[in-house]
Amino acid sequence: MIGSRHPPVVLSKTPDGDKMTETMAVAGWTLDAILDQLDVFHQRATYGAVAALVDSSPRSLMTGREREPKSSWIVSRQTKQPTGYAPEQIHPALAERESILATPESLRVWLERPQ
Repeated sequence: MIGSRHPPVVLSKTPDGDKMTETMAVAGWTLDAILDQLDVFHQRATYGAVAALVDSSPRSLMTGREREPKSSWIVSRQTKQPTGYAPEQIHPALAERESILATPESLRVWLERPQ
């Protein structure tokens, strides 16, 4: 069908290393990659938006991670602040931008063309 969008096909080796197999590539973002980009551009995103892109629940998204300024770009939709962070753990430029990426789609679009 003309104009339809299909995920790209990626050839990858099997664990034994000698066969190539086709797998569908997913525009998969990792939590670390999202945090890196949010930090570089000083952009906040909600727990829910990020969790949806990394296939996690908002409540468990940051489990096991240290509370540090770089991680503070992921915030609560209600408070616009990271949950449970002490003031010294929050990036000093957190409120630099008014906008917060609150939906998975707005975050996905922004990740592809950050500003």
